[in-house]
Amino acid sequence: MALTDALFTGTSGLKSLGHGMSVVGDNVANLNTTAFKGARITFQDVMAQSINTASGSGQLGRGATVQALYPTFGQGSFESTASPTDLAIAGNGFFMVKEPSSTGNIFYTRDGQFTVDKNGYLVNPAGFRVQGWRIDENTGDITGAITDIRIDRTSSPVATSKIDVITNLDAREELESLVVSLNGDIGDASSSGSASTTFVIRDVNGTDHKIQVDLTYNPSTNKWDYTITDVDNASILAQGTAVTSTRATIELPDTGEKIIIDWSSLTHTSSADSISAPGREGRVEISLDTTGGADYLQNDTWVYHDFTVKDANGTDRPLRIWLYYDSTDSRWDYYVVENPTTPAPSDPSGEGGIILARGTNSSDTSAWFFLDGTTQQVNIDWSQIPTSGTTAGTSLNDTRYALQEVSTLLDRWDARNETPLASTEYTYRTTLTVYDSLGTPHEITIYYDTTTKDNTYEFLVTCNPSEDQRDFVRDTDPMQWTTQEGSITVNKDVPSGATYAASKRGVLMYGRLSFDNQGNVKNFYETYRLDANTGAPVKIVGTNGNPVPDPVDGFNALGANGYPLLIADFLGIDLVDNYPAGSEQDQGANAKALQQIELNFGYYYKDSWRSESVRTTQYATSNSTIFFDQNGFGPGSLETVSVNTDGVITGHYSNGRVIPLWMVALANFNAPEKLDKVGGNLYRETTGSGPPITGKPRTNGLGSIAPNSLEQSNVDLGEQFVKMIIFQRGFQADARIITVTDTMLDELINLKR
Repeated sequence: MALTDALFTGTSGLKSLGHGMSVVGDNVANLNTTAFKGARITFQDVMAQSINTASGSGQLGRGATVQALYPTFGQGSFESTASPTDLAIAGNGFFMVKEPSSTGNIFYTRDGQFTVDKNGYLVNPAGFRVQGWRIDENTGDITGAITDIRIDRTSSPVATSKIDVITNLDAREELESLVVSLNGDIGDASSSGSASTTFVIRDVNGTDHKIQVDLTYNPSTNKWDYTITDVDNASILAQGTAVTSTRATIELPDTGEKIIIDWSSLTHTSSADSISAPGREGRVEISLDTTGGADYLQNDTWVYHDFTVKDANGTDRPLRIWLYYDSTDSRWDYYVVENPTTPAPSDPSGEGGIILARGTNSSDTSAWFFLDGTTQQVNIDWSQIPTSGTTAGTSLNDTRYALQEVSTLLDRWDARNETPLASTEYTYRTTLTVYDSLGTPHEITIYYDTTTKDNTYEFLVTCNPSEDQRDFVRDTDPMQWTTQEGSITVNKDVPSGATYAASKRGVLMYGRLSFDNQGNVKNFYETYRLDANTGAPVKIVGTNGNPVPDPVDGFNALGANGYPLLIADFLGIDLVDNYPAGSEQDQGANAKALQQIELNFGYYYKDSWRSESVRTTQYATSNSTIFFDQNGFGPGSLETVSVNTDGVITGHYSNGRVIPLWMVALANFNAPEKLDKVGGNLYRETTGSGPPITGKPRTNGLGSIAPNSLEQSNVDLGEQFVKMIIFQRGFQADARIITVTDTMLDELINLKR
């Protein structure tokens, strides 16, 4: 009956509008729910029934029902917060969170109220773990698959691999000077005299330069004629005729150091003309004694020669050299002995003296050693000995030369003293802290001093000697080398070098800086580091300023950034004796375990020495440190985290490290309206929504991250009130349909009465 249909039609309207009011109520109830997405409900009519009519369609409506109910994913406004882990998405996308007890139960949310739990995981209020990618600290790129974000509470120590020290070195500082004051007597009051002497000047490279000084004095004019010659090169370094000056300045041919030769102390008496240079004897040249007719050294037998060397205290040290020339391979074996056995044994194996140096299968005709218990180096040369001829001989002669050394910061450093380098020995120093691989701090001090050259400073990089644990400081005989020359194994040992090595403990690098007229560094030169295995200086930058292509300690001369490379060891890494410290073939993993540190003065090498914007200078102003830094860290604990718009979570640690740790992953769906709401501001993937499309924030249509922010509900309260009124009026009208229909049914029933 039509009236009954009207009742059901009205009821459907009430039911639909009741659902509508429920939607409005849910929207209003979640007005302050973080990232809540308001729902929208729409209605449709119910399939009509056909009735008989004279005209028209004859379709009679049956009422209304809910057509669709979807969330609206419009952007909500942002609320600023004080928590760095409160995140909001500006644009499309959802955060991904995983239930901890499951392996793949992933949920999606716009609610970014995250905190770090006791285990370090980034979680939502329900304890679900936020998903993301771990970031490679070195490259800054994401690595691996999406997984639980877990914030590292501690920061592992990082060994220093580069130090930056930018200074100004005062251009007004006085140059160092090396004055060789000659002794002796030449001429007298009535007659002129002439004399000559030859001595050795050892430059910063350890090279001996034989210098001959020829003087003629004219008493009638009180004037001098002089010639100063480099004997080895047969070149005149300085010359004068009829001059009143009693000094001349020469420049060494290789390193350019300026040396003053002074003869003002010479006397003029009736004694025989004779002059000499002061200083200990530091060079010995061995030659064949040809007085018996010999013209070459007896081959394939041990030959010895006894001589003395005057040390720095004026004491004559008795020495013996043993030489053996092998005619089959044209190589030498040698021994240098102090306080040798008397009478001499038949070969060095019977020696009871102190072995200062020895070598086997050497192609060199020279060696060096230290006088026992001292750091006084003596160079010995037997290159003048012929090894072939007609008459063999076994007697040798020696020529000894007084030594003058160009004093350097390296020479003056003595770790055996309480203060290794006195304050009077340098013009400026600066100190910074570096870290080893365990995070232990160590002070590095760099000393600077002028040299005998214009616009040239020397520098010495050091650490506390007691903290220096390189292999050579623990060896009783550190200076040993074994090298392979083709099929021949060459051995070299300097037992007397133990004292020198002990005195240089703590020295990491020595070098020189040459400045131009604008106060900028032209180049590094004469730069050395100590071999971690032997303690001997290893040249890494030559006289010409070019890096040495293959330093003898097996490490590169320069680091990856083009800065000079020094080698430190604060942990006591054991190395195989005799072999290069940097040879992985010989030392294995221990070669890499040694701490390699680049030294940046603001200049790097790339085909030539090039300057950076901040660099060491030589201006006419006070010595000062402009800037210093290093890239190592001790252990640290997490202090706070920060998040940028790309979703990168960065940890800030107590040791000063700022480390990018994670990147938050976002997901989106082709039909996000069809996600399944599961409560707690979470959504679940459904067949209708399609699979998630994951990616980095700000890529592939995904939004950016707003840190220290929460997205508010996108519900418009005014709009909801308007809908509430509409639903209320519609509900009243539908209710009226039912009451009117009820009245009509009453009238129908009353017809029977």
